[in-house]
Amino acid sequence: MSTFKKFTPQDYAIVPFNAHKQYNFVSSSASSNSINHYTGKWTSESIDLHGPGAIKYNQIDNLFYRNFNKINNISTGDKYFGHDDLNYLKHQRKLYEHVRILSIPMGLYGHEIKPGSFYLSSSTYEVIDDGYGNLVRYDQKDLIDTNYETDVRSRILDIGPINGFKRYDLNVYDGYTVDGIDQYFYLDGVKRVNPISSYSTPEGDEYDDSYFYNLLQYKNVNFSSQTLNGGNFPCIDFNSTILPSIKVGHKGDFNFNKNDDFTISFWAKINHGGGGTSYLVSKSTTKEANPGNFPELHNSASNPYSTPYEIEAEPQFPFEIYAIGNQIYFSRSDGEITTTINGTFTLNTMTYFTCRVKDGTMAIFKNAVSLVTGTDNTIKQTQNTANIYIGNKGGKEKYLNGSISQIQIYNKAITNTQIGFHLNHGNSSPYIGNIFYKNGFITITHPKYLSMLAGANIIQSLQFQGSHQIYEHEYQCTIEEHEYNNTTNISARKIGSIYEQEIAGFQTSSVFKPYVTTIGLYNESNELLVVGKLAQPIRMSNETDTTFVLRWDT
Repeated sequence: MSTFKKFTPQDYAIVPFNAHKQYNFVSSSASSNSINHYTGKWTSESIDLHGPGAIKYNQIDNLFYRNFNKINNISTGDKYFGHDDLNYLKHQRKLYEHVRILSIPMGLYGHEIKPGSFYLSSSTYEVIDDGYGNLVRYDQKDLIDTNYETDVRSRILDIGPINGFKRYDLNVYDGYTVDGIDQYFYLDGVKRVNPISSYSTPEGDEYDDSYFYNLLQYKNVNFSSQTLNGGNFPCIDFNSTILPSIKVGHKGDFNFNKNDDFTISFWAKINHGGGGTSYLVSKSTTKEANPGNFPELHNSASNPYSTPYEIEAEPQFPFEIYAIGNQIYFSRSDGEITTTINGTFTLNTMTYFTCRVKDGTMAIFKNAVSLVTGTDNTIKQTQNTANIYIGNKGGKEKYLNGSISQIQIYNKAITNTQIGFHLNHGNSSPYIGNIFYKNGFITITHPKYLSMLAGANIIQSLQFQGSHQIYEHEYQCTIEEHEYNNTTNISARKIGSIYEQEIAGFQTSSVFKPYVTTIGLYNESNELLVVGKLAQPIRMSNETDTTFVLRWDT
């Protein structure tokens, strides 16, 4: 016996859910499944043809990295590439001159790569994702917060500069026109008419690489590539003969008083000779004032009335770091008492310096090894309203001849362990790339780890889980008590034959109930779409309705 029921919209529902499928590949199986890796490199548009590497670099940069800090702005509600779940406190993105890209087809990862499921090993390193889109070394996965200072709110100044590589050659322009006006740059082999020999911040705003977007000004500097513990990073070059400088305006964040812990770290190559003096990083000597408050400064040819004027700052200062000969000095002053410690280093050698105040003790580390310590004897406040100057003293004297990179100021005392790992990674970051779960892209961006996805047959093991969205269809079929109280099974006929019409006597008994064994779904053309066989026959009732629920996935 069969009963046909027509469904109404209230009788069915569709429920989506994710099923995670584990994938495991080696180099050969990855290639056969269309998992490819690429090399990308930033290319100046005005001097080079855009080959495949440059195109891929610009695509990745435009989609995921360019202006990431600004675009992912919670206060303005801006979204980045359609994602609404980004958190700049968790998601870290740094893109240098080169990038390695691993591309996984959508057919494998489905809706997204499940966060926390990615693993990649090559002949050199093993990496995993941290669940927030950052790639970290597998052997450090459980000690990231112990080995590195990862809270971006504690790094109150950060001048890599990440994008310094775009200014290695100042005589090229990344584009053909500005506001419709032709520029002078390399074009088809033709050089600029008036070459540029140094870089100064143009009119407009320029910022550091930190979470806080500190305004800064470059003056008469250049940029180059320097090897910092295994990776090539952009570096700022200072030529003392042209009076170079970096200035960061006064902020209360940089005022460290008695009992305040803080850390200043940077890489530096100092070439001023045995008798030279160079100021490296300091907040002392000079501050800015509005000429309107100082009549004697009015109509100054070098400082128009509307421009803040630089004057002498208060006598106290939270920090000065400078070098005399092959001695590096770290000083603090409350205006009456000045505490200074110093130690030796090697001139004309890229060195990682860390100056720290922790629990009233001042310390200098050279290449993560303690060089000298001393007690901070200041008593009164050391805060002032001076600017931070890098590469000179107060923007006026004792200019650096050499190079600086990865200038970072923390509002806490980072640990000895962290100092060592910051040295080892060059840019003080544990993150070696990113994974974009919803797009199937994996990028290696840290200069030290680019070899992971370079060359052929480099994937020893690739593992991840693809989140495939599946839809569960649910149909409810209710059989009323009078609709299924008989059967066409020949065993219920008086004679066991399909031609026998007379029912067997037991069917007339009050205890007789037919059983359901099969349920089918048909379309409006009476074509069978889905058939469901019950695990065991279900006995029907002639006293109450019976409801069957049929589910299947697509």
